[in-house]
Formats: sequence, C-alpha cells, structure tokens
Amino acid sequence: MKKIQVDWSLTDALMFDMDGTLWDAVDTYARIWNEVFLRAGREVHVTRESLIRHIGMPIPNIIASMFPDITPDELARFAAELAGEEPVLLARYGGTPYPGVVEGLERLSHKYKLFLVSNCDRHTLPIFMTCIGITPYITEGLAYGNTHKPKGDNMLLLKEKYRLQQPLYMGDIDADGQEAHRVGLPFVHARYGFGQTDDCELAFDSFTDFTEFFLNCK
Repeated sequence: MKKIQVDWSLTDALMFDMDGTLWDAVDTYARIWNEVFLRAGREVHVTRESLIRHIGMPIPNIIASMFPDITPDELARFAAELAGEEPVLLARYGGTPYPGVVEGLERLSHKYKLFLVSNCDRHTLPIFMTCIGITPYITEGLAYGNTHKPKGDNMLLLKEKYRLQQPLYMGDIDADGQEAHRVGLPFVHARYGFGQTDDCELAFDSFTDFTEFFLNCK
C-alpha cells in the first residue's frame, strides 16, 4: 500500500493497540484460557507460543482458529465462561507494561488526546488501564467487545465523536496497519511487539523513542 504523506506536527490524537504495543500479558491469557476451558468442560494446553500467533484477533476468531474442531455450542459456552471469569483473573494475574509506557503516556497526555482501540472483550481495557495505572491519561478505550466492529471502524467512531483532525494508530502487527490504512489513518509500528510489517508511516524500537518523537513534534 502507498504510504500516507503525514505532517506529524498536525497530529492531535494518539490511538493505541494494547497487546504487543503497551503491555505483554500473553502468559496470563494462556493461564486464564486453560483454567476457563477446564471449567467449561474441556482440558486443553494453551501455551504462550500457541496463543501469541493469534493476539490481535477478536476472541471468537482466536477460539475457532486454535480449536477448529470446537462446536458452536462449545464455543458459546467457553466465550460465556471467559467473559465471566477473565475480569477477575486478569486483574489478579496482570501483565507487564513495556518500558517507558506508563511514564510516556502520562507525558503525552499533556499534548494529545489518548485512546485505546483493541479487539479484546469490553471488560479488558478498563482492567488493563487500572493494572498499570494509566486510567487518568486515556480519554476513551473502545474494544471489539463494545461495538462488535473491526478496529478501523472503532478508530473512525472515536475520530468522529471527538472531532479529531489527524489521529494516528500505533500497533504491532500487520493487521493493525491494514485497519488503520483502510480508514485513512497513518500507522505507527511498534517494532518491539509481537509482529512485523513494513506497511507503516513510522516505526519505533521502543515506546520511549515514540514518546520523545511526538513530544518534540509540538
């Protein structure tokens, strides 16, 4: 895809993916899935390696991809169990923010509106923000679980709601860039995350580098 020509000094909002961009909670997710699947009547062995390849997809898609033999009834039962149990377990086990994320978001919030856009369930973003202490810095988080819409559509919803002129989206996988570009937003790649892509307008090897770049844009 042809890259978008961007005057970064005009950026007025920063939208972020969660997993692989702001924190790493894959080990926790694997632990939760194993526990919840067992409670739902199926013993599985979800590992970090098996799960990380699917991070960034909506939960039903992940389940269907990892367990192609699962029946619709089983999928619905597991999804219901996960929705009920994950909030408690995720708050208990937590995840690890990437270096510079918490401090960087606090500093960036003085110059930009900050948003989260993720394919997670509706309860996950509030728990994530509380876990790492960034709730005061985020204007709004919008998840697949809130709207059942793809990331790009949720980016547009936030853009329209807050009358943003030039927001960007930062994520770590190629699909993040595809969604941002689908709706006309520039994409910034978190190279330190889970995926690889060349389809981006900017890329950074650390969140600290990202922070310094955009603090110096204004």
